[in-house]
Amino acid sequence: MKLITENILLEFGFIENRSKKIKNATKVLSRDNIDIAVKEDGFYYSNMGFDYPLKDTSALRKLYKEIKSEDLKQI
Repeated sequence: MKLITENILLEFGFIENRSKKIKNATKVLSRDNIDIAVKEDGFYYSNMGFDYPLKDTSALRKLYKEIKSEDLKQI
């Protein structure tokens, strides 16, 4: 279980989405219509105006599995 970093998200296939704007986010990384907001204080799953904090890779994998019904794999 690793803490989430931008490099880890890139390893999982998330790419920078410059067209997506999320309040207070410095950057948005997306994969399969799942948006992860990079903010000064951490990483957040953003959905319908709510931001849910993501601390580590296990939380990211669990979130992806709940939304897509498949395991998140590194590319």
